[in-house]
Amino acid sequence: MSEWIEKTMRALKLGGLAKEWRGVVYEDREQYVRSLLELEVKEREINRINRMTKTAGFTVIKRLEDFEWNKTIELPHGITREELEELSFVDRKENLILMGAVGTGKTHLASALAYRACQDGKMTRLFTAASLGNLLLEKNQKGVLHGFLLTLRKAELLVIDEVGFVPLRKDAAELLFQVVSECYERRSLIVTSNLEFSQWSGIFGDNRLTAALVDRLIHHSHIVVNGYGLD
Repeated sequence: MSEWIEKTMRALKLGGLAKEWRGVVYEDREQYVRSLLELEVKEREINRINRMTKTAGFTVIKRLEDFEWNKTIELPHGITREELEELSFVDRKENLILMGAVGTGKTHLASALAYRACQDGKMTRLFTAASLGNLLLEKNQKGVLHGFLLTLRKAELLVIDEVGFVPLRKDAAELLFQVVSECYERRSLIVTSNLEFSQWSGIFGDNRLTAALVDRLIHHSHIVVNGYGLD
């Protein structure tokens, strides 16, 4: 009978119950049914977070609990550390720009906030600027760019890391500008860079495009600067 129960649970896609139902203590009918349902809800929540984390594209999982908020980090007026960690800017479709020298924790903080977003049920995607630029070019060359952009539009939070590490080809920069423009007031961006905005034209290779991209980014944004300085 136990094998039939477990097999039936799996057939009904009740994986949490199938794994744990034998360990549920019976006190009364209502408590027992509630405990079984709580098992399944917990299992589905774990699976949902795992799927969202896999889709997001993390290379390494970082957590806010492990991030050191040192005194050199300058938060802008209008947002607190607690509000950042609670992702209130994502709910308001605002951007977060993390600027500072190499090794000051920008990627850690961006990844940790993205992981928190996944835990909160927010669809999230992570890329480096170079990898996203190359991926956009590849999709465009294969004629499937539109479909890829549709998948990005499903995200509530898009992280573009390491803006400034590698100069982009002109056509890649133009496609990246398209992504940023489509995010404007529709979804949030987290962008990290070791360069000041005045140096970004060297990355994108076009002063007008750079000015337009920066304009889209900084409107409705919070700029967090690490006081160690910029490269």
